[in-house]
Amino acid sequence: MSHLKQLLVKHGVSQTDLARILGRDKSVITNLFQGRRQLKADEATLIAGHIGVPVARILGVQERAGDGFAEPPMLIPFQHEPERCKKMSNVVRKEGKFYLEVGENAGYSPKAYALEVHDDSMNLSGIMAGDIVISELDRPCKPGQVVIAQHYQGRGAKTVIRKYQPPFLMPHSTAPSYKPLSLDHDDARLISPLLKLIRVF
Repeated sequence: MSHLKQLLVKHGVSQTDLARILGRDKSVITNLFQGRRQLKADEATLIAGHIGVPVARILGVQERAGDGFAEPPMLIPFQHEPERCKKMSNVVRKEGKFYLEVGENAGYSPKAYALEVHDDSMNLSGIMAGDIVISELDRPCKPGQVVIAQHYQGRGAKTVIRKYQPPFLMPHSTAPSYKPLSLDHDDARLISPLLKLIRVF
């Protein structure tokens, strides 16, 4: 029932609220989420009507026109708490953490993560502040790729997005303040390649 829990959290419905919506005792809801009880069709219909989603979503599938059903959406964790995009409909807060809801699995592994872009160091490559990028840990970085890296400064590290041109991480920006980082001399470390860019309007 993890998909149902995620939907309820996204729509601000607690287990107490769910018990009230269904007209059931809270112990029934506990049994439901612990797998000791099945969700009934009429209950799925009530929940769907309350939060405004298709019944298929409540049951853990998404309808696709003329193509049957698909897997429920995947939640990709944000590396850092987003600032600009946290109120977007596909950004979900769960247990104090933020996740990006993607409509299809698209082959992402459990090591996939999302990151909100905070600067314009790559704006000439079409990556703007406020955009969301998806990457995946343990994927090798290849020369010529746009990558996510860590630049260590004093006691902390800053996450940066740059083009990997060994041994440098190159900005591509209209702002002259962004300088190349040397992997040999600037305390910079490659993390993973950028796999997808989501433009935030």
